[in-house]
Amino acid sequence: MKKTAFYLFSLLLLLSVTSIGCDVSAERELRRAQAALEAADEIDAEAYAAEDFMEAEEYFEEAMAADEDDQVQEARRLAIKAKLRAEDAIDKTKDRLRSLEAEQERLGR
Repeated sequence: MKKTAFYLFSLLLLLSVTSIGCDVSAERELRRAQAALEAADEIDAEAYAAEDFMEAEEYFEEAMAADEDDQVQEARRLAIKAKLRAEDAIDKTKDRLRSLEAEQERLGR
């Protein structure tokens, strides 16, 4: 009986120590995704990388819904996808804007 209690106590101690400092919400990922979406919106990514931007928004909305349903891992997964897609939209928008600027310079405008 003492051995079982000792093993149970050790297991509980191990679990409590390993969970200290672990974020049990998707808040950090959601903040990062939201920041990436805001950055994409600021450079008008919806106009230059519409598909990526819209997918990022959809993933973010799904992440928020999953978070509200306490589906933390799913919310994290979707928030990360939203952030990555928003970053893709930012990169494509910047590339497109550079291309347009180069074209204007070539045309002498």
